[in-house]
Order: sequence, then C-alpha cells, then structure tokens
Amino acid sequence: MTVVRPPLHVTDLDAYLIQPSQAEQEFARIFSKDAALVICDIGACEGEDTVRYALRYPLARVFAFEPLPANQQLVRMHLAQYHATNARLIPIALSDRVGEARFHVSSGRPPGKPDDRNWNHGNKSSSLLPPASDGPMHGWIEFKETITVPTGTLDEFCKAEKISHIDFIQMDVQGAERLVLAGATCMLPHITAIWLEVSSKENYRGQSLDRDISGFMAKHGFRLAYRTALGDGSGEGDHLYLNLRQPRVWPYLALRSLRSLAGRVKRATLSSLIPG
Repeated sequence: MTVVRPPLHVTDLDAYLIQPSQAEQEFARIFSKDAALVICDIGACEGEDTVRYALRYPLARVFAFEPLPANQQLVRMHLAQYHATNARLIPIALSDRVGEARFHVSSGRPPGKPDDRNWNHGNKSSSLLPPASDGPMHGWIEFKETITVPTGTLDEFCKAEKISHIDFIQMDVQGAERLVLAGATCMLPHITAIWLEVSSKENYRGQSLDRDISGFMAKHGFRLAYRTALGDGSGEGDHLYLNLRQPRVWPYLALRSLRSLAGRVKRATLSSLIPG
C-alpha cells in the first residue's frame, strides 16, 4: 500500500535542550563532560537526545541508531543545525539479528493537543514489535503503516567499528528492549550504564515487561540504580542500570544508598513523633 507522507516535520529543539533530562542529570553524576566517551542513542527518533549528549560531551563519539527514514532526515538536519560533528547517524534498527524486519510506524496526536509543527507527538512510538491491541494505543497512537527496515546487532556494530567499550546507552525502542539486549551479550560486560524505557503493561505484542528486564540485567551483572515512576496510566517509566564490574559506578551507588538510608531514617523519625 502506498502511503502519502506529510511534509517534513521540523522540531525546534532549543526549548527541549535547555532543560536537562533526568537521564542527562544521572549520567552527569558518573561521567565527566571532558571525557572521551562512547555513547549510543538507540531509538534516536528525531535526534533530540543525540544532540543533547553530543553538546554536553564534546569529546565523545555519539552514535544515533534510528531506522525510520522520515526520522533519519530530522536526525541529519538537527546534527547539522547544532554543529554536532561528534555524532553520527546509524540508519538501522538494532535487534537480535542482522538482516531485515517489519517496522510498525506510529502516528497521531493526543486529544486536545493542537497541531504543533514544533513537536511531533505521534512519531515516537514506532517499534519492531506490533501493537498489542487493534485499537489506538493509549487512546490516540495509531499504527497505519508497516515498512521493512535493515536490522543489526550492537555486537556486530561494535566489532565492525572496533569499539571495545561503551560508556553509556540511552535506549527507547518501544518494547523491543530485549531484542536489542540479546544482540549485545558480548558487549554487555563492557557497557558501564544503560538508561532505558520500561513498561509494566504489554503495549506491544511479545514485549518484555519491567520485571523481565530487571531479571535479565541482574543476570548480566547490572544493578537497577534509579527508576522513574511507572505512571500516568501508560505503565511506562525509565530504569537506569549500572554495571557492577565498573568501579567508576561504585561512588554513585554508594551515594544512592546513603540517600535512601537517610530517607528511611527521616521517615521513621517523623513517624515516631506523630501521636498514635
């Protein structure tokens, strides 16, 4: 079926970049901005966070993996617009195998949201996995188009590029997290930190849920160090996993443990002061 594509959607990233994301704030507690890092933005969409990390870590090599052709145009445009010369688009979907796969393209606009040319709400839910239900996801996200995209694995990519380690990964692949991780088993011991979106609900058919991801990561030597709430009815949130083999994450984990202990002590103290 031939699909008529809308005009290229241009996103103004200035307002987005000026406010640090939660992932950026957590990574900043581990990695120096002057370090020569290797960073992967997997499921880069329009390249918003690719630009973010390229600018924050000017000595880093940043790789943006994005399979959707319309988004690839935007990634290239944004990298040029922000002079992010240390970032590079990799136009494939990372998965558990090299080849081709069907890719389910999302579209739509939340109810009550005006048609905003500066922000595309609908293009951020595309996935290698089909939606779990026939109706619109979350009541408004539709999947009217399926395309064929090239796939690769993180292991094969790093082998071809002679990359021996990855400092951190930001992953937003809409339910296909386990496919990406399955294609990275050789590299996992050499990855320091992974920030990825998780869900407590099966929004995509065959998707691994948050508890499955936690179990997989624990088996591969990673600790869940930070999480955002799985809220707003979608069941979606974010996890930060740190590789316990990497000594540079230990201070971060120790500080997190101290803060957690301090919070428990404070709550216990306040509770004891409240008359029963």
